[in-house]
Amino acid sequence: PEQPVLSPVSGCIYEKRLIIKYLHEASTDPTNGQPLTEEQLIDVKVTPLGKPKPPSATSIPAILKMLQDEWDGTMLHSFTLRQQLQTARQGFFCCCCLIS
Repeated sequence: PEQPVLSPVSGCIYEKRLIIKYLHEASTDPTNGQPLTEEQLIDVKVTPLGKPKPPSATSIPAILKMLQDEWDGTMLHSFTLRQQLQTARQGFFCCCCLIS
């Protein structure tokens, strides 16, 4: 689901927009029929990394472009982490020099 929510009544996970639409019509949990309100739904946090690849990623050029995009994103993330590490090291070094 794009926006998963948990029903505390049944313990099931639903797509938010679909369960809200259902609740406007029935006001019950679709699994067990017990009363359920929109306010009772609990948002479930998920990482965006699990998105399925689109069907257009079936040709070799599309796969190569997708891999290149993922590689670029990984390298950008790595570069950002290295910059943050360097900044932290410099700050630590300055603190050590002041203490000595």
